[in-house]
Amino acid sequence: MVQDLVAAVRAAGVVGAGGAGFPTHVKLAAQVDTVIANGVECDPLLQCDQRLMESHAAEIVRGVRLAMEATGAGRGILALKKGYQAAIAALSRAIDAPGQGPGQEHNLSLHLLESRYPAGDEFVLVYEATGRLVPETGLPLHVGCLVLNVQTLFNVALAADGAPVTHRLLTVAGAVNRPATLWVPVGTPIGQVLSWGGGIKLPRWAPEGRTADDYAVVVGGPMMGRVAAGPEEPVTKTTSGLLVLPREGVVVRYLTRSRTSWVRRGMSTCDQCRDCTDLCPRYLLGHNLKPHEVMRAINYGLSRPADKVTAAVLCCECRLCEAYACPLELSPMAYYVAIKNELRAAGWVNDVHKRTDFQPHVTRDYRLVPTHRLIARLGLTEWEKQVAPLDTTAYAPRQVRIPLRHGPGAPARPVVAAGDRVAAGDRVADIPEGALGAALHASIPGRVAHVDDLGIEIVAA
Repeated sequence: MVQDLVAAVRAAGVVGAGGAGFPTHVKLAAQVDTVIANGVECDPLLQCDQRLMESHAAEIVRGVRLAMEATGAGRGILALKKGYQAAIAALSRAIDAPGQGPGQEHNLSLHLLESRYPAGDEFVLVYEATGRLVPETGLPLHVGCLVLNVQTLFNVALAADGAPVTHRLLTVAGAVNRPATLWVPVGTPIGQVLSWGGGIKLPRWAPEGRTADDYAVVVGGPMMGRVAAGPEEPVTKTTSGLLVLPREGVVVRYLTRSRTSWVRRGMSTCDQCRDCTDLCPRYLLGHNLKPHEVMRAINYGLSRPADKVTAAVLCCECRLCEAYACPLELSPMAYYVAIKNELRAAGWVNDVHKRTDFQPHVTRDYRLVPTHRLIARLGLTEWEKQVAPLDTTAYAPRQVRIPLRHGPGAPARPVVAAGDRVAAGDRVADIPEGALGAALHASIPGRVAHVDDLGIEIVAA
């Protein structure tokens, strides 16, 4: 049974839908005592997990039970925000409903969290839901936990029935005419998705002469996302949202500023106020990460003081230090990213940052950042209460381009060639032998128009 499920999830191409894209079949091969369904939806404005829990609670609960069976877990926790009342009701009904498949005897419960950032971070979530502290540079697996996004678990349930991942549920929000949560075929150009959602909406107060070109599309959330390369960029299995935001706004300005400029500004500006450290989620969990100290040490290079600099490997890159904490708009995270790259290039082996004997900071509960305050700091108040309802209208693009890489590991290897006819759900690329990766499937029926080292293009029949 367990081997069958892992094989089915592998064949279906299920990856972490929360954004990391890690192949799920690898995670399901582990042994843990607790499975945590992550429905917290870390980034502001995103609503896809919330809508999925409201509409497909039974499938998510079945996915949790299947994951528990595969990993030998005796407990399942569905974590979501207290404000998700409709989702809470739907999941509660699904947990109590009979005939939900294997694992009926297992202990399933809801864990409700306050709306704080970054509540969806794995380390934070494990602590909030279980009281366990993940070791420095460790994994939830090291404390007996497996964390899976709710859309990942939905896809696990479908995979058990033989259905591959061909669509992605994502949120279209911000300055759009019709905010919505949509099921989108993987590989659809984001420009087409925005048109499907009614296009860009210029506010009434927009200065004369402002056009759609004054807005940018953020792929993902405003904190962990990035600015889209262009309208032809395809939707992937990890695309959680498309947010249309002003180019001159705080979010786009932060996401488009080069890391070089971040570093250059910080070398002469930081006044050592330590706000970045006092609000750092990993520091508050007890990890030896103090962003203000790297700002102090950066002028001295990697060797002085080494432990302050190599602590970069502890950074979760949540951007709270640069986007919320720093009063001077500096970015310790930019240093940490640069240092990680240098350490990786130098072949550095971590034998320092592996502590397990630590406790959360005594003031942690008083330093957590409420999401509504973060939204205000990011200049997103205009869209804070925007509702993106689930739209189940089937959308069939004329053309998709499916990237060969949807997460860490090796890109998938095409098993089709230009001219081949494919049906929706047919496998078009597979995992290279012995490699980490995920299989890919046609998201629309049609003809393979082009295959290269980056992706597979399919034109609708």
